[in-house]
Formats: sequence, structure tokens, C-alpha cells
Amino acid sequence: MNRWVVAVAVAALATAGCGEEGQKRFRASGAVTLDGKPIPYGEVVFTPDATKQNSGPQGIAPIRDGKYDTASTGGKGIAGGPTVVRVNGMTGPGGKTLCEYETVIDLPRGDGTKDLNVPKDGGAKPKKDAPEI
Repeated sequence: MNRWVVAVAVAALATAGCGEEGQKRFRASGAVTLDGKPIPYGEVVFTPDATKQNSGPQGIAPIRDGKYDTASTGGKGIAGGPTVVRVNGMTGPGGKTLCEYETVIDLPRGDGTKDLNVPKDGGAKPKKDAPEI
């Protein structure tokens, strides 16, 4: 049993960096709004959409004063192609959550600008006790 646990741990560590080393990352930046108003604080996470056979490194960018940029401190570039984009917006550090929004966008495989607008009803978080359909 112990050998199996060690083997799984070693395999997990060995593959943790797979797909990122040597793969090109691209810079993405732009405005990020909720119902047309700048989101003051938060982050944008870019995940290649595996359901559309896209792979590569996950990107991230902090949101500051209605803008995001993967080249800013704490950011990581994107892979491009079909991408699941998740916007987590807040009023400020440690503040109130404004939105948790997810959409799929086909991003260029190159540096670029893409404004992200979370629709008014897109900012609502689903209720945990809502009936499943």
C-alpha cells in the first residue's frame, strides 16, 4: 500500500508541470466590467477548453480598477484558442463579491486585447439550495 501511495505521489509531481514548460504564453489585457461598470478588484482566470480539444497553460490576471493584464504582477499569460474565462469580481481586497462569471471565448494565439463585460444577471451566484434540473 505504501509503495502505491508513493508511486501516485511521484507521478503527480512529475506531471504537475507537464504542458507548461516550453509552451508559448501570450499576453492578454483589457477592460473588465459588470453591467458596463468597471469591476474594482478581483481576477480573471483563463483555462484552455478541453471540451474543444484545446490544451496548454492556464493564465491568470489580477483585476485592478476595471482593467486586467496578464503581464502585471501575479499574472501569467494565456494559451489562446477556445478558453473558459472566469471573472471573479470584488469591491476590493477582502471585500464583497460582485460576480463569479464564466464564459467560453475563442482567444487569439498571440498577444491581444479583449474587453470582458459580465452581464448584469451574470454576476449572480447560483443558490446552493436551488433545485437541480
